[in-house]
Parts: sequence; structure tokens; C-alpha cells
Amino acid sequence: MKKSIFLVIAVVLGLANYNCEEAPSLTQSPAEFVSFEAESAKVLVQLNGTGSLDLKVFSTYTSNSARTFDLAIDEASTASPASYNVPATVEIPAGSNEGVINMTFTDTEISNSGETLILNFQPVDGSFVGSSTTIDLVRDCPSNLEGNYVYTNGTGKAVTITRTGATTYTVSADNAFGTDYPFNISDTCNEILVTGGVIEDNFGLAVSGTGTVDANTGTITISYTVENQFTDREMILEKQ
Repeated sequence: MKKSIFLVIAVVLGLANYNCEEAPSLTQSPAEFVSFEAESAKVLVQLNGTGSLDLKVFSTYTSNSARTFDLAIDEASTASPASYNVPATVEIPAGSNEGVINMTFTDTEISNSGETLILNFQPVDGSFVGSSTTIDLVRDCPSNLEGNYVYTNGTGKAVTITRTGATTYTVSADNAFGTDYPFNISDTCNEILVTGGVIEDNFGLAVSGTGTVDANTGTITISYTVENQFTDREMILEKQ
């Protein structure tokens, strides 16, 4: 009986000793984690103009003093350094867990297909940093092609261009066939792309093409291809 009592006392003392000396501390602060507000963002840059973006960063806790984190441009970015102004650091003010990166952009060496700017946090001792953020630089160009036109070559038809989206349209006919076969185009900063049409939808013949818009006259010139029919046929549309 005495042995049993001594055994119980020994176990209790052993547990008490573990709890006091070997248990992990619950008062130690966790490591800081800082991240961008999102893994992707988009900024519209006006044609021959500028654009701006304010990107937030967040920390897991607040501090009595301001904290500064270094930023880096990823080598995988396609944007030219001439097109952006990004600070080298971002500050999270004292008493806050939020900071803001103020960025400005100019339409310099930005293609009509757009560019990307990838931002990273530089490694920080005692802190963890989140993943990179990818910013898409998109040229913001007005597009106003809807209206009545006449082909100045080919069949010489009068046609109508109807808007179907912010930069997409349907042209009521081409200048090759007697029958009207509408086709679809998109306009990106006065560059035209043929994206489909009735011939492709109804007859299974692929249509394609590229073109330009004269910014001064509004004249549209398209190089048009219909599978098994013709390749790079010139079509010139003059606005009425």
C-alpha cells in the first residue's frame, strides 16, 4: 500500500516538474508575416498618358514603431523600367498593421498586348514574407468604330459596324462575296484583330486577319483571310 502511495506521489511530482520546466512558452510572440493585399492587380495606363495604383501590404501585428520593408522587381517582369515608378521600400506606420505602395505608370514601351510587373518582398530576418504580386499594365485606349462605312475596294459595299463590347464589333459584310457574311473584330489602340464570323460559325471555314485604324481619318484597313478561299485580302473601310 505504501509503495502505491509513493508511486502516485512520484508521478504527480514528475508531471509538475515537466509543466514548470519543459512546457513551451505561451507568451513568446509569433514571427511577423507581411504580404501584399492580393497576388494580382491591374492598372489602366492611358494611351500616351499615365496611370496609378495604390497597393496595400499587411502585417500580422502592430508595433509601437514604424517598420520598413524592402521591395524588389522580379526578373520575370516584362514591363520596361521606363514605364513605372515604384518605391524601393514600403513603410507600415507605428500602431498599424497596414502600409501602402504608391506607384505611377506612363505609356512608355507598353505594347498593345500589355506588360507585367512582378513585385517581391526582400527577405527579412525574423519575419516571413508572402508570395509575389503580379501587376498587369494595360493600355487604356478609347474605341469608337461603330457607324456606317463603304468599302473603297472590292465589292464597294456599304456596311455597318455595330458595337458588341467595349472594344469589340461586328462588321455586316466583307468586300469579297456578293452575299453578306458578317465578321467580328476587336480594336486595341487602333490595331484590329479579326476574331470570327458567320463563315466560320456556319460553314466551318476559319476566318482571320489583322488591320489598323487611321487615327486621323477613321479609315479601317484589314488584311482578311478565309480558309480555302483567299489569303490576306485587303479591305478598306471608309467612314461615312
